[in-house]
Amino acid sequence: MKKVVIIGGMAGGCKTATRLRRLDPTVEITIVERLSFVSFGACGMPFFVRGDVDDFNQIMSTAWGTVRSPEYFLEAKKVNVLTETICTRIIPEQNKIEVQDKSGNRKVLDYDYLVIATGSKPALPKFSFPRSERISLFHSPLDALKLRKFAEQGKISDAIIIGGGFIGCELAEALSSLWGIDVVVLEKENHLVPRCFDPEISYLLEKVMEENGIKIYTGANVQKIEEREQKCFVHFNENALETDFVFFVTGIEPEVELARNANIQIGERGGIVVNSRLQTNFPNIYAAGDCIETLNLVSGQPEVFALGSLANRQGRVIANNIAGLNDVFNGAVGSISLKIFDVIFSSVGLNTACVKRYGIEPAFALATFYDRPHYYPENQVLFAKVLYQRENMRLLGLQLCGKGEVSRYIDSFSVLLKDVSTYLDLLDFEHSYTPPHSSPLNPLNYLGGIIQNQEMFGIECVSPLKISKAEYFCVDLRKKEEIAQMPFEFESINVDYDYFWKEMSKMPRDKKILCVCQKGPRALEVAIYLKQNGWEDVSYLGGGLQMLNSSF
Repeated sequence: MKKVVIIGGMAGGCKTATRLRRLDPTVEITIVERLSFVSFGACGMPFFVRGDVDDFNQIMSTAWGTVRSPEYFLEAKKVNVLTETICTRIIPEQNKIEVQDKSGNRKVLDYDYLVIATGSKPALPKFSFPRSERISLFHSPLDALKLRKFAEQGKISDAIIIGGGFIGCELAEALSSLWGIDVVVLEKENHLVPRCFDPEISYLLEKVMEENGIKIYTGANVQKIEEREQKCFVHFNENALETDFVFFVTGIEPEVELARNANIQIGERGGIVVNSRLQTNFPNIYAAGDCIETLNLVSGQPEVFALGSLANRQGRVIANNIAGLNDVFNGAVGSISLKIFDVIFSSVGLNTACVKRYGIEPAFALATFYDRPHYYPENQVLFAKVLYQRENMRLLGLQLCGKGEVSRYIDSFSVLLKDVSTYLDLLDFEHSYTPPHSSPLNPLNYLGGIIQNQEMFGIECVSPLKISKAEYFCVDLRKKEEIAQMPFEFESINVDYDYFWKEMSKMPRDKKILCVCQKGPRALEVAIYLKQNGWEDVSYLGGGLQMLNSSF
């Protein structure tokens, strides 16, 4: 009988086990998990804290309500699960692992195939801090249980979150929205979620959080944390903030010590190196999830993607290969999504910082549009930034946010990135159209058209965060009622777009013209006409004043 041992009982490990059982009813499958439970949806932790998920068991239940306990796996899946058991050593040369249970009992497990799904561990900060009940990680399900208990008991009136990535932002909303806790977020980079978003989209995220009472400090270099009289004092830059509780959400690292000690190859990004079949340098040892390096299909470089969606797919590929089906996992483009106070923020592909690390200077377009026709009563505003490579017009990444249809366009763009597409593929993108959920031209079509016009006519897209009062002669193309509702803070002349042909003489030819409108299209169109009629230095405000004012 074939024996398969899986180290790690969360997404990648459990998917491998359940898929393999479907394919082969005879294989002996054992999962080794250090926690007291398995198959826990870690991405649901902030929503348990926030109260959207009331019962902790819901996050590790099937769709029909059965808790995925060790007993469930044994009875329903014929998979043996050893909880509260750690693997202390992998011995590849002998096809064995050594394990130890919570009582200290040790034993050896033989395997024909081994799957490493050890996940990730928190990246601890390098500054000094005391060991205290008031200072906590937010990585394990146990962290979520502890926090929910403290919040229910009213032990936290204010909190500081160190780390403004996805989990830090979700945790901030969870503490603030349900429990009324005063929250401060400290992020060492100059904007939130810096690995995924550019400053323009992060600016919108920060505005949403600040409007809902969350205080944000970016560029915050924390030096130390002290504890005195049941309070924590966080020292950063030249500030010291007092708080009840501190959370570290400073990123993760692949959990690879077991693999490294077994001479399993570790890559330059810190994860286990695998081939497209997800095999390590030992052909009968596979690996999946947060602990591996995955090929980034946009950059062509290895990356660590800590995403449950990928871990589940990887587990399926491993099971197929063990069962003899010859499956591959070619890589990923890094689609990810975040919902903060009913606004969805998503990204896929590379952001500007990532692109520049590979020696490429990306071109970009910014846009503001509705997710369905302007006349439809349920339309919602979307803000977007798309990156592309000017030399070959290849698409590099998309960042999108709004209260409406966001994920469908990110998911569609994901497919285009995998196919090494250009902006022309955005123009050709076909979508299902009906006014209740889409416009005749959808946001991806619009973005393709914007890129084409920028490149065809040599029009510069100016970021709302880069406007210089002294640099531009601004032409506001909006109607007077639009200006009254949303004034433009820079000195400008008003030329109504509907009549701009009659007033072109107002626009000087010896100055840098910046065309401005509410969302961007009118400004781009007038900039094109000016270029065609002899004005040389013309640009437009990407995303319009609506993006500048973060008006959802």
